[in-house]
Amino acid sequence: NHTSDQHEWAQKARDGYSPYRDYFYTFENRHVPDMFEQSMPEVFPETAPGNFTWNKEMQRWVMTVFNEYQWDLNYSNPTVFIEMLDIILFWANQGADIVRLDAVAFLWKKIGSTCQNEREAHLILQLMKDCCQVTAPGVLFIAEAIVAPVEVTKYFGEDAVIAKECEIAYNATFMALLWDAVATKNARLLNQGIKSLPVKLERATWLNYIRCHDDIGLGFDDKDIELAGYEPREHRRFLIDYFTGQYADSHARGVPFGQNDKTGDARISGSLASLVGLQYAIDIGDEQAIDDAIRIIVLLHSMILSFGGLPLLYYGDEIGTTNDESYRDDPVKMDDSRWVHRPFIDWKKAEQRNVPGTVEYLIFSQLKTLIAVHKELDAFADFNNRDLVEVDNPHLFVFERYHLQKPADRVLVIANFDKQSQRLDLDQLPRWSQSYQGHLVDAITGQSPEKFGNTVVIPRFGCYWLTEV
Repeated sequence: NHTSDQHEWAQKARDGYSPYRDYFYTFENRHVPDMFEQSMPEVFPETAPGNFTWNKEMQRWVMTVFNEYQWDLNYSNPTVFIEMLDIILFWANQGADIVRLDAVAFLWKKIGSTCQNEREAHLILQLMKDCCQVTAPGVLFIAEAIVAPVEVTKYFGEDAVIAKECEIAYNATFMALLWDAVATKNARLLNQGIKSLPVKLERATWLNYIRCHDDIGLGFDDKDIELAGYEPREHRRFLIDYFTGQYADSHARGVPFGQNDKTGDARISGSLASLVGLQYAIDIGDEQAIDDAIRIIVLLHSMILSFGGLPLLYYGDEIGTTNDESYRDDPVKMDDSRWVHRPFIDWKKAEQRNVPGTVEYLIFSQLKTLIAVHKELDAFADFNNRDLVEVDNPHLFVFERYHLQKPADRVLVIANFDKQSQRLDLDQLPRWSQSYQGHLVDAITGQSPEKFGNTVVIPRFGCYWLTEV
């Protein structure tokens, strides 16, 4: 969607080369920008208010939706499309298998609209995919479209099977719903939100993640929040307070990002370990709190590994990396709280993953086990082979994965987001109840789950991948 203002094209535009000025949206006065601003939301209202920046060298206003140093590209200029296609094919020739397309929802600008999710943006992506299919058919596209659930699947394309735009899309909805379950200690909104998540195409997939380089947005559908029993505005306020440590019972150490004083909205920065309370627990030396935080880290990874799609593990999460506060002392970074979870790798800390008993070892070894088991379960093959299971216990998130060619090959995933052990009566799941004669085994541990009669007990912040043996 944009280039740096230090990019060659931007430099030539500033130097007065008119062809390159047309690579961007630039205006002599505020007449057109003001018309855009009437309907365009602010992406970063705290650090980059508005959508245009005055450039002294050109004496023109430049469209800068994200930051003043990120100039939006003008795709109504065909030359821009050709240039960008040339860049994609350059990387294809270097051997790139997957190309991530940044901020694809913003590709087309139209006065009177939000300038997001426009039909023309999809047409641009379709044309990019068509061109790439002809010249480098093995290259896949990732759509970085952090938009509403009803919009995100459109970036796969509208074909019934084959992705006509991007084969992979960030599953930001699942990510945000997982964080809601962490804060509320229940899966009510998680269960409701997954029902509203559109089914992906057969030949496309989700990129499932807990953390990434960006902030955490609370982009749930208001209707889903209401159906889960919450008032949307109050619930989002609770989540912001919880993850920034303002809520009384919260151990999270997140940092607000993109605060909008007009609306009260904000997003959240912070490392996984700090957001689940590991930083707090280590600081005060609370062994029970450390164990709980590690359990939540493993639980969340068990979710992205079992849900269906490509799991993305963010660097540092595998060893419990906490917030990096040094960004506050860097004039270049201090106004962007996302740098709190973009640390340089601490290689001494990384070595601790090989030392039994350390926090790093406990997290790293369990994640290795999850990944190894994941590879062995055929039911985790990435198709539309997941059924959500609704149960009476609101603390549990339950779904079934099954093998399309071997229906008997299935996995029952049970996640407990509460700090207390929870129970699940298998009589609510007829197929599994009939099988439960002591022959169900947790694939992660290789042991039978805790039980009493026909009731399975799920430990606090625990997860089972149950299989029949």
